[in-house]
Amino acid sequence: MTNVFAKMSDQPYWWEAAPRVEEAPPELPQAIDVLVVGGGFSGLNAARVLAKAGKSVLVCEAKFAGYGASTRNGGMLGPSFHKLGIKGLTAHYGAERTHDILKESIRFVGFLQSVLADEGIDCDFRRAGRFRCASRPAHYEQMARDLEPLVAATGLEAEVVTKNLVREEIGTDRFHGGIRYHIDAGLHPAKYHDGLVRVLREAGGILAANTEVLEIKKLARGFSVKTSSGTVVAGQVAICTNGYTSKVTPWFRRRVLPIRSSMIATEPLRPELMKELMPTRRCYGDTRRIMAYYRPSPDGTRILFGGRASSDDDATRNATLLRQSLLDVFPVLEKTRITHSWSGLVAYAFDHVPHLGEHDGMHYAMGYCGSGVARATFFGTKLGHKMLGDIEAGRTAFDDLPFETRPLYNGVPWFMPAIIRWHRFIDQLGF
Repeated sequence: MTNVFAKMSDQPYWWEAAPRVEEAPPELPQAIDVLVVGGGFSGLNAARVLAKAGKSVLVCEAKFAGYGASTRNGGMLGPSFHKLGIKGLTAHYGAERTHDILKESIRFVGFLQSVLADEGIDCDFRRAGRFRCASRPAHYEQMARDLEPLVAATGLEAEVVTKNLVREEIGTDRFHGGIRYHIDAGLHPAKYHDGLVRVLREAGGILAANTEVLEIKKLARGFSVKTSSGTVVAGQVAICTNGYTSKVTPWFRRRVLPIRSSMIATEPLRPELMKELMPTRRCYGDTRRIMAYYRPSPDGTRILFGGRASSDDDATRNATLLRQSLLDVFPVLEKTRITHSWSGLVAYAFDHVPHLGEHDGMHYAMGYCGSGVARATFFGTKLGHKMLGDIEAGRTAFDDLPFETRPLYNGVPWFMPAIIRWHRFIDQLGF
């Protein structure tokens, strides 16, 4: 019997074309205009704006550059407003704010595309759209009902696909229809991260790898930031740690739920099989409670498949669970080898929307709810403008949303494994 996990790597597939580099911590300046905690898409985009405006900028990354979710995610881009839907958003924020949030969200992908063009970043960006598959007939009916008001509110280009036409989008009989979205895109996240690092350094900013922030003290003016490489006095501080938010910033840690998302990569498939399984080369997702997302690799040779697996970083265990989900969609891949299995931490907010703003003098952007590539680019850029004092350039529809926590929550989502097990059970029952 073929061992489908033989010689499987526990490193992200993305790191093959864009390897991570171990760098020694640099000598830190005694004082800096802006110190950014976290070197992912949010932090690098904020730092990019600030450095280009002439500010001295230091980005502190606890491990090597690109260690976190920014180089571990699926590289899928979309407006990301379906989690609550119009009814859910309206219930939270009212009709006017909901309209503004939806209209702004539809700009996220185009905004990122403009950043790539402006900064000369080549990261295999491709706008092929997304197909969201209905796992149950009732899911399809609900999706079809929800689409009309969404299109009316945003001008979104999308249409329903009935069950008999599903194979035009994806090579499986597993689904009962779906929605085709044209705005979504894909990219190579590690190449994108490398491009942002280059832009920051060319603008004079410092990315300090292996420089963990240990303590932040507020001063009469600015902050004293103790790191593993020394102490820096910073005029401004930005917290851009998302799923890796630590005890150093307890107020923020209590407001995000770090959740592990895992991915696997198949071995290269025959071109004719890839064409059968993913004929349009879109990004994909479905309505199972144990959320899954999948796409072709940028070169079109493999399937990259992600979702919730276990709550720990056990590559084999996570690969086993994700492979079961993969085979539920594509049973023809039963004998296909899995070459990579990896995971990272995303961060959910309790209200299911991302947040940016200022607390106790510290600026922040986080809580992307598993859809962080385009959102973090937009939010990080806006945060940079806010820190420059450019009110108009920094304005967003998400300004001043209450960033909530829950009683007794301390930043450790101990309840998530039980919730995931329950959702997996409900999926098995067919609800």
